[in-house]
Amino acid sequence: MKFSLLLLAALIGIAPVMAAETPAPQKTQKVKAANKKKKAAPKLTLEQQIKVATTPVQYKRHVKRHAAKKAFAAKNKDKIKILMLGDSITHQWEYKPAAAAQKKYIAPYNVLNLGCGGDRTQHTIWIIEKSGILEMISPKLVTVMIGTNNRGDYRATVAGIKRILDGVQKRCPEAQILLYAIFPRGKDKADKRRIENEKVNAEIVKFCDGKKIVWVDIRKNFLTPEGVLEKSMMPDLLHPRTSKAYSIWGESLKPWFEKYGK
Repeated sequence: MKFSLLLLAALIGIAPVMAAETPAPQKTQKVKAANKKKKAAPKLTLEQQIKVATTPVQYKRHVKRHAAKKAFAAKNKDKIKILMLGDSITHQWEYKPAAAAQKKYIAPYNVLNLGCGGDRTQHTIWIIEKSGILEMISPKLVTVMIGTNNRGDYRATVAGIKRILDGVQKRCPEAQILLYAIFPRGKDKADKRRIENEKVNAEIVKFCDGKKIVWVDIRKNFLTPEGVLEKSMMPDLLHPRTSKAYSIWGESLKPWFEKYGK
């Protein structure tokens, strides 16, 4: 009787109910793929983290940007007075939201901006040690603000920044260096990444002698008295994508640019 019912269902085009209960092979494969992605990355020892943070690494985007910057440096090597090193926060001086501040604080001077989105300490080390750009120019002033993209133990980030400073001093011995405290990120003091950056700042300030390497700390200027970073200042709580925020940074650069940029 059961066989007859199944045969009848097949003849009139009705799929058996039991067939719907069998999971599709494709769904099973997707679940397996998703599970693979969820596997946590292996934890590195502090020694391994320091090696990563101090070993020059290249991104395709990074290399492409700096190839263009290198060509610019070759044509203007005798004109460039100021060099800016950093990540997307420095890079975005060249973006539209910073246009007004860029025109006021940067454009009047011969500045080479080598900041690049996504860069960590190891990428800035590549610029210094491998790109060849610093061998082409003789800047009078170098600004450094890097580290917020690094992951892991804060001591690895500190080691990377120390190597950056050493590399700049070796290749540009006459240059004045401004080391900026890493800008605040996250809504408030409870933000994990802000806490990590504060640990880095507490260590890298020790690299400054107030003469050849000067510490510049404008973190409070971006925050409310309660230490809150508002979206009107940094819309994504990381990048100063407003004219107001870049003007705050610009005001801190102004006396130095006036002194060394002409």
